[in-house]
Amino acid sequence: GKRVIRKILIANNGIAAVKAIRSIRRWSYEEFADERLVSFTVMATPEDVAANAEFVRLADTLVSVPGGSNNKNYANVDLIADIAE
Repeated sequence: GKRVIRKILIANNGIAAVKAIRSIRRWSYEEFADERLVSFTVMATPEDVAANAEFVRLADTLVSVPGGSNNKNYANVDLIADIAE
């Protein structure tokens, strides 16, 4: 297609989120000489924010989600779809 992706929602936490952000930023720099061409919105629980998690620090935008088990946040497909819209 011809649609340019400028913003990505990371619906994960920890090292997976960090690797995704770093990999896409590296690719963006290598291909377009601009590592900030794609912006990242991350979902983060209060626990992630309190821990000053690396994926939160790397993100451009933060969306707060409920803490607790993953079915309340990172594995909640309805919540992820609502945020993505």
